[in-house]
Amino acid sequence: MASVTPAAGEIGPAPHLSGVPTSTPTVPRNPMPAQPESPHIERIGSVRILRPAANWRGIALRLRSDIGAEAEERFELALTAGDGRSITIAIADAEEAVALWRCSGRASGLSLLLETPEGGVTEPYPQIGRLMLGPVRIRRRYSLLKDRRPRFLTRRKPGRVGERAAVVATRRLVD
Repeated sequence: MASVTPAAGEIGPAPHLSGVPTSTPTVPRNPMPAQPESPHIERIGSVRILRPAANWRGIALRLRSDIGAEAEERFELALTAGDGRSITIAIADAEEAVALWRCSGRASGLSLLLETPEGGVTEPYPQIGRLMLGPVRIRRRYSLLKDRRPRFLTRRKPGRVGERAAVVATRRLVD
């Protein structure tokens, strides 16, 4: 329970001890009301990237549409939403576009998307949240181990006869 305390060094009237609280409770106030999470700009490497709100789908890599026949290929990185909205966040050359795309996706935690000139969107590297899903690996190698004995039974060799003790057949010496 929050209460108002007097300033340091202030002497007020002596309280009468009637069994009720001597200080008045206050209602906590938040000077900054809660605002909905909105995208904000952050610098990643040489590019400023828009950090997403919850409704962004991913970062799309697409071929820039306004290039002419004489211009070199340039790619756009765009922050795309599920409803078709997109914001271009960077334009890069063909050599550095993929590296920038993957770096932006890793830093923002959004999935990487490829956008075709017709507007189709594909996700080449599936991920759940910030976790990128990789190829499935089988952890046990059955074919290599199927004819071997378990590790705790390796000393037992059932097909082999053990070493026999040497027996000397001589007469017994008696004192």
